[in-house]
Amino acid sequence: MNIRWAHRYIPAAFGYLSFVLNPILGYLILTEPKSATIGKYRYLILFFAVFDMVYSTVELLVPLGMHGTGSAFVTYLAHGPFFGKDTIRLAQFAISVRCGFIALSYGILIIHFIYRYIALFRPQLIDDVFRPMGICCMMTFFLAHGVAWTAVCELCLYANDEIRDYIRTTFRDEYDVDSYDIAFVAALYIDGSNETKNKSWAGIFLLFSISSFAVSFYLILGRKIVVKLRTHTALSQQTRNMHRQLFLVLAFQTIIPVCICFSPCMMAWIGPMFYLDFGMWDNYFGVIAFSAFPFLDPLAIICLLPNYRTRITGASVFTSVSPVMPISTVPPVLN
Repeated sequence: MNIRWAHRYIPAAFGYLSFVLNPILGYLILTEPKSATIGKYRYLILFFAVFDMVYSTVELLVPLGMHGTGSAFVTYLAHGPFFGKDTIRLAQFAISVRCGFIALSYGILIIHFIYRYIALFRPQLIDDVFRPMGICCMMTFFLAHGVAWTAVCELCLYANDEIRDYIRTTFRDEYDVDSYDIAFVAALYIDGSNETKNKSWAGIFLLFSISSFAVSFYLILGRKIVVKLRTHTALSQQTRNMHRQLFLVLAFQTIIPVCICFSPCMMAWIGPMFYLDFGMWDNYFGVIAFSAFPFLDPLAIICLLPNYRTRITGASVFTSVSPVMPISTVPPVLN
């Protein structure tokens, strides 16, 4: 299958960089001095770092491509260990699981927002979050996002012969491959049978709903947290500084997937509804952007949290980004 060098190598480069930065972040968290701790929130950041590395692993094992042609949107396996006609069924399931990691990134961010909300509005419940029942609820909520997205891909967007015929000429011209020899999930909005069109519209609607729910949740809780930090005068200046720093990190962690996961998905999904033929350009503003997420996330945390930044650079060289005081001696109730 012929694909552009940028599509083949840039996502892989981001994946390998993720395996450099995330272990560094994990080391900074695990060796953090007690006098500069961010409390139990460090466990959620550590879990995010582990998730980023798992995300990169799946990205390297199941490298995807995206293509819009006519009224069809296609997410296909571009190369890798599952590529080939002999493993096409397994490859299609692998694509669905890989796509499910987009939803997992939404889920883990929702958990972070809920935690920051609890830390400000219900600090007495912090200990309950990390008890067995709290951890079980978080993991169930987190995994449910990925399972739901994967199920939608399998049940509604599974490649059938009708879609393979529809994209066959395009893929032969653009990638020098027969559509019957590759694995993909796809939506065909207009130029298909009623069954295919209905499944496509239903599938994209469900994926759009999952994405929109997550982004709406970020905005609602984010606004509540900002208002609380501005109006809650009972908090000491030091405590407010700590919350502002952690919320700034969370805000950047949220902007990254919204810009490089949610927005490209919207463009790729909606374009074919109006016969906007983005072709292989979907790979540049979609696939490459997706792969940058697990690399940019730890980079943002290290740069924005003064204690981590100082331990890496030896000096607060990014003070203009985070003008608040360094975190120190965080009270137990605000863990």
